Amino acid sequence: MNRFLLATLALGLSLCLTPVSASDDFAEQADALLSEIFAGDGPGAAVVVSREGEVVFNRAYGRANVELGVPMQPEHVFRLASVTKQFAAAGLLALVDDGEVALDDPLSEFLPDFPVGDVTVHQLLNHTSGIRSYTGIPGYMSSERIRADLTTEELVAVFADEPVDFAPGEDFAYNNSGYVLVGAVIEAVTGKAWNDFLRERFFEPHGMDSIDAYSDTAIVPMRVAGYQGSAEDFENAPFISMTQPHAAGALSATAMDVDRWQQHLHGGDLISEASYEAMLTADEVSSDTQGGQDYGYGLVVGEWFGQPVYHHGGGINGFVTHALWLPEPELSVVVLSNLAGGVQTQDVSLQLAGLAMDRPYARNLPTADWSDADRLAVQGTYRIDEDTIRTLRVEDGQIISQRQGGPAFTVRPVADDRLAFENSLSTFEIEHDDSGGVVAVYLQSGFGGEGERAERISADVQTRTAIDVDPAQLERLVGDYELQPGFVISVSVVDGGLQVQATGQPAFPVSAESPIRFFNEAIGFEIEFDLPEDGTATQLTLFQGGQVMPAPRVDGD
Repeated sequence: MNRFLLATLALGLSLCLTPVSASDDFAEQADALLSEIFAGDGPGAAVVVSREGEVVFNRAYGRANVELGVPMQPEHVFRLASVTKQFAAAGLLALVDDGEVALDDPLSEFLPDFPVGDVTVHQLLNHTSGIRSYTGIPGYMSSERIRADLTTEELVAVFADEPVDFAPGEDFAYNNSGYVLVGAVIEAVTGKAWNDFLRERFFEPHGMDSIDAYSDTAIVPMRVAGYQGSAEDFENAPFISMTQPHAAGALSATAMDVDRWQQHLHGGDLISEASYEAMLTADEVSSDTQGGQDYGYGLVVGEWFGQPVYHHGGGINGFVTHALWLPEPELSVVVLSNLAGGVQTQDVSLQLAGLAMDRPYARNLPTADWSDADRLAVQGTYRIDEDTIRTLRVEDGQIISQRQGGPAFTVRPVADDRLAFENSLSTFEIEHDDSGGVVAVYLQSGFGGEGERAERISADVQTRTAIDVDPAQLERLVGDYELQPGFVISVSVVDGGLQVQATGQPAFPVSAESPIRFFNEAIGFEIEFDLPEDGTATQLTLFQGGQVMPAPRVDGD
């Protein structure tokens, strides 16, 4: 739940704008793909693909309950996590259509006692309120507090007095508190529980019978168990009271009902055209916030290789989900899994969309026949920006890509000018000069668009030089630093060198580049400490995979 929205980077090929006809070919290709992803007798997924209102694929994989050996079925019910947000947004927009709410209404009109009353309904819906997200309160998600059943009033009180992250409308920050307040506004206006209003307004009239915010004690036919970990090493997910995700992530449903939801929402059956357009429109602040895409109301709004795409993912204890809609071919893809951490459902959705549009991603293409000389021709150091490089090196006949501050990945040739990552949808497009020499590579996103260009600055692979740091200096860095609730990086000194260990992971040594900046090239990360003139470090910042992640000290030293 601490990451209701899973915004994973998926990368790939160009798109054919004309979808294939419903055929056995697509079903066979999709089944082969999903059988590989959800292989074995562990947790799995339910998947539905439809086009122009016709379901062309509806299958399930893995186990709904591993302990009991219950096979997954298409009719099984999953937690939707942050896919819930589009349902809640549409519910509030329905009240706008009724004249009960206006998008520029202040929150104080509905919750007069809330301290940040000048936040507007619009700012709640598009994550620009600045209100502190309760899932980001240090220690909250890992404490017993997340297991407690709370009323809406009690849940709002959890974050009501937290300091704001910024003034309303000044910035974008994905915010679960904002959607709890969306639910609270619905309740204040209608006098009903937010999910009761959605059920009566949307679900029951349109035959979406499985969708609801179920209590933990309710008997829900076909409800699946949730797990966490990898496909090879998983465990039962820890308990969370499902009163706490609220309108930010508490709905459950079958994959088929989520597909029905997409058909009705995007088909114009649920809210007015004006409200629907508002739902898909990002303002200046919420534009370009999701890896080059925009955020509307409960939906990420962007392009997939030149055509519009609307989608959202979710992750909560035991479940990871994704729902994608391509309006031009009216293509709906829904992937619901009961294994949090074991699969990137957005990647799965994109691959299924690629198959349905008769354009498989590079990951699914055969390896091209490159000579040793061809591989060595791309080896070297590439500059992404003034602070960041990428290296491509050849080891044992394989090409290894490593971004500064990131892990190493194997890439393979799939064409004369294209490299594909082994375990993701990423691709490199190779730029040549007139003589055929390599001058740059473009890292291209699975949603298409302009790639990240890295210019080749050397045929040599740059390596980093470690320095020695005074042991007394190292001791000032020792401590625990909380990267996110329940996820701590512990720093210690072992055999005269610095060592870091994240929650649930083995310890790794790091080498010093400066007295406050350290790196591990094998794993592919860097850390830098905020160190006052006297005393111990107050924070470390983790640099990995292009992300910059601060972690304040929490051990009180």
